[in-house]
Amino acid sequence: MAPSAPTETTSPSSRRGIGTPGLVFFVLAAAAPLTILAGFVPLGMLAGGDAIVLGFLYPGLVYLLFAVGYTTIARHVPGGGAFLTYIAAGLGARTGSVAGMIAYVGYLGGQIGFTASASVFASFTIETLTGIRLHWLPIAVVITVLVLTLGLRRVGVGAATVAVLLVAECAILAVFAVAVLIQGGYEGLILAAFAPEKWVSAALPGVFVLTFTAFVGFEQTTVYRTETRAPNRTIPRATYLAVAILLVGYTFGAWVILQAAGQSRVTALLEGDPSELVFTLNDEFVGPAATAVMLILVVTSFIAGVIALQNTSARYLVNLARGGLLPGGLSRLATSGSPLTANFVQAGLVLIALVIFAAVGADPYTQIVTWTNTPTIIAVLVLQILTSISVVSYFRRNRRRETRWTTAIAPALSAVLVTVALVLLIAQMGALTGLGPAGNACVIAPLVLAGAYGLLRARRVHPERATLATLGAETIDPADRPDPRPENPTPDHHRSTEREG
Repeated sequence: MAPSAPTETTSPSSRRGIGTPGLVFFVLAAAAPLTILAGFVPLGMLAGGDAIVLGFLYPGLVYLLFAVGYTTIARHVPGGGAFLTYIAAGLGARTGSVAGMIAYVGYLGGQIGFTASASVFASFTIETLTGIRLHWLPIAVVITVLVLTLGLRRVGVGAATVAVLLVAECAILAVFAVAVLIQGGYEGLILAAFAPEKWVSAALPGVFVLTFTAFVGFEQTTVYRTETRAPNRTIPRATYLAVAILLVGYTFGAWVILQAAGQSRVTALLEGDPSELVFTLNDEFVGPAATAVMLILVVTSFIAGVIALQNTSARYLVNLARGGLLPGGLSRLATSGSPLTANFVQAGLVLIALVIFAAVGADPYTQIVTWTNTPTIIAVLVLQILTSISVVSYFRRNRRRETRWTTAIAPALSAVLVTVALVLLIAQMGALTGLGPAGNACVIAPLVLAGAYGLLRARRVHPERATLATLGAETIDPADRPDPRPENPTPDHHRSTEREG
């Protein structure tokens, strides 16, 4: 029998928990709007020109629909595992385990790309402020070691720090937008990007890799369920509001950047280093002092993203090891309670990939970022499709006081729309990656191999153990944490966390 929906007021801590504004804040902070607009919009312009503007609108609308079923199942299925928990509830633990393997490889790609991006922008910032130009790879090594150290010590970016950075990001973007609007852009304010023919432009699918990626993280509202005040009301409100704010903010921000660049010269501006586009425009419309602040904020924002991906990926490795899909040694934890072996493995894989990319001369911005973020968003879209199907499956078996719109129609429609987006993305991904069919197949291959491995391995694992792999990236069993001062240590305790499935 499936668990019933949690009650709204279960404890004093929940009554004093996070409200709607706080939950929206967490999502927006994770989204890092300055990073998306400064880092992704220039790449989107390279791939699809002014299609990048409406490119943000479509995923926002799709995700508003997806959120209907997603927040509904969150009211009835306990746990903070987000996608994996709900996939397991609707389609079974083994399917959830396979999804976990795909998710891990996707997030690994995301961390590789974010580290490359952070290194590029850090190199440019150092050169701009000091005149010293450093190669991106040594910077990537330093960032990876820093992130590994923080991960092992269970040191994250504090809420107060994130709050200050988010406010600063929004402020610097607002100053830029106001300056562009007051000055009328480069050649007047033009709404050509919203013309009727642009809504069905063939260039749109080419930017979906970037624009769908920009919304990744909104689903994390459910992770905070146990810390949220009146979660059955707060989580849906926060999810819808966060997606709506991102939709409007990204669309407006991309349009402002296009106005500053000017339709007539945007191609010429992108022929240089596209990663410098937004900073060049900010220099022109606001001034170099504001640009220096913007540069620093972009770097710190990217590094915060790398930290989040490192923490998430390491916890996926722990859960997949506990579920028997990966070697049991990966579940070993440090005395701080943070993943030990998994953190080292994750950092090692990131460094190996970046060294290989550097050795073959891949451009860290126009190539590494697109080649690694493509499997990331494909993985996320696959998880969203499976989640939507799981919602329908779960409520078909478990009758609840919910409407057909929230349990069947909306999730079915979102599954169809996300599938269409996925097909279009794969069909047009060459416009962004710059690769042919064979090269694009290589980009997607890690996901296919991960899914195949997960399927084969899950068949050999008992369903009850496979459930451990679906508890979510933030879930680590307290029993797996070694006691730094054990009163009666037993050899069986450590063997239990290292046993291979």
